[in-house]
Amino acid sequence: MTPTGNQGPLDDLLELGFVPASVEPREVEAGWQGDRFALALERPGMGTRIGISIRADGPDRAEDAAHRAFELMDRLTSELNRYDSASALSALNNRGALSDSPPVLTEVVDRALEAGLLTSGAFDPTVAPLVDLFGGGVPRVPPNDLAAAWTPGPIKRPITVPEPDPAELREALALVGSEHVRCDGPRIAFVREGMHLTLDGIAKGWIVDAMATSLEQAGIRDYLVDAGGDIRAAGIPEPGRPWTVAVQDPEKQDRWPDVIGLARGAVATSGSYEFYFDPERTRHHIVAGPRGVSPVEASSVTVTAPEAATADALATAVFVLGPTAGLRLIETTAGCECLLIAPDGARHMSTGWTALSLEGR
Repeated sequence: MTPTGNQGPLDDLLELGFVPASVEPREVEAGWQGDRFALALERPGMGTRIGISIRADGPDRAEDAAHRAFELMDRLTSELNRYDSASALSALNNRGALSDSPPVLTEVVDRALEAGLLTSGAFDPTVAPLVDLFGGGVPRVPPNDLAAAWTPGPIKRPITVPEPDPAELREALALVGSEHVRCDGPRIAFVREGMHLTLDGIAKGWIVDAMATSLEQAGIRDYLVDAGGDIRAAGIPEPGRPWTVAVQDPEKQDRWPDVIGLARGAVATSGSYEFYFDPERTRHHIVAGPRGVSPVEASSVTVTAPEAATADALATAVFVLGPTAGLRLIETTAGCECLLIAPDGARHMSTGWTALSLEGR
């Protein structure tokens, strides 16, 4: 365990020089449970509600660790928001190359490209031109996506946008393809002029992982970090009971398709129900890059994995691949399980999913 005053690499991240958002967390829970102090704080961030639940040996350690994790989130987010003109990702997209990319951006782009290889291109961070075209070029995103934190005013759903012009669609498709991104150390460059990256499908999970690391380096062993459904947990909230995570109902009917127990690991969900451009949800913010369409074989995909970044990217990839190919991917990826809910409500599960479920126990 690294002492609280010496966070190692995390200290370097905190010295990036960005001022965090001046939003104080709201206290949800604070008090002793037996010999452990239970603390739960929440605040807005990354376009959603960010919650941290901790069990520790005292209030000072719990509060210091939680606030430090929130501060880290702000600094990392400021690098990875493509709608913020001051971010490193925005600079890369505007220039087409960065010779001195900050370590945060370099690592997340590397992870995104690796996810693309793992999923045979189903996860593709270069689909930004297609997503923008589908959304009419308006920088609005759903609450569980990275850039929503900077969206002014309430978001109405669906945001009705006309179908893309075929010529514009062809132009956008020509800019898609992770093989056209070069990442060599601190230098990141696009081979084709006009390309853009979106890291919304992996950055939130990656930031949740960084927050979890920050908590552990502060001596916290029992915690849950929840960034609007991108969740990382370790330990237990109380003896004999794991952290419990409910899977969101795509139809928002106040029912849970399933509830799982999480002792150590991560879970993330991708869905078409939060942000779509037509009433039938045939065009939404998840796009299959090579085809230039939004997949319609799933309403939501929930993936568990050792890390939130992995779960985040795989949830998007399985959504793109559909039930058959998507579950095949999960079955061949160590440490991962999946629940896919089809538009008709049918449930498709990986072989190990039922072992996670708390329903009926």
